[in-house]
Amino acid sequence: MARALLDTGPSLRLNNAMCGRFTLTATPETIAEMLALAEIEPFPPRYNIAPTQPILIAIGGQEERPGANFLHRTALLARWGFIPAWVKDWQSFPLLFNARAETAAVKNSFRAAMRYRRCLIPASGFYEWRRRGKAKSEPYFLRPGDGMPFCFAGLMETWLGADGSEVDTAAILTTAANRRIAPIHERMPVVVAPADHTRWLNCRDNDPAAVADILYAANDDFFEPVRVSDRVNAVANTDPDIQRPIAEAEPLPTGTDAALDVQRKLL
Repeated sequence: MARALLDTGPSLRLNNAMCGRFTLTATPETIAEMLALAEIEPFPPRYNIAPTQPILIAIGGQEERPGANFLHRTALLARWGFIPAWVKDWQSFPLLFNARAETAAVKNSFRAAMRYRRCLIPASGFYEWRRRGKAKSEPYFLRPGDGMPFCFAGLMETWLGADGSEVDTAAILTTAANRRIAPIHERMPVVVAPADHTRWLNCRDNDPAAVADILYAANDDFFEPVRVSDRVNAVANTDPDIQRPIAEAEPLPTGTDAALDVQRKLL
């Protein structure tokens, strides 16, 4: 059966969503080594990946995933926007590009994927927007302190259209933000440590309870927040300059000030 990525129409502006943009600029060879892949298709660096666009994911092979079509761990493209298998009309279904880690195992949309179709989503960083009252949102690039790529915890589902076409779709799991990111946003994507890659992908032996300890925020010093320009707001801007730091950016609050800032955003 033919696999496709759905035509989603015009680009979206999602600067108020949790984990609504990320970047993958590492080389294919680096990603293949990180994910222990036997092979990987070439791909260009991407600086502003948005929901509904194709994203690279890695899924377990037959030893790790019941019903797997591939013998070994495999990389493939999926639509960033999860569509449960039971959906009849994807165009009328909400855009699910994130899933809350705390409830994914019991939510009707995600529970089957959380049990049988967990995936890894390689990234080089992500963007988040700091909101303060009625002031204009401020974009930040969250990059790993060591400059190395990493993997988000993801869920995937293959949606079958009425015409027999198959569309691989995916969502990124999110959790409560750590203290470094909390002044910007109260949520952040879940990062799967390299030592946990195999356990996360092994859906045959590990049910959601067995991987629940993975679904927490990365250490406070894992990501470095960098204030960037509003150019990142537009999905059409995909050049490296959107990650250039803004010199006049004010320091983020820390400690008690950071906690108060988060409380104000939640009020």
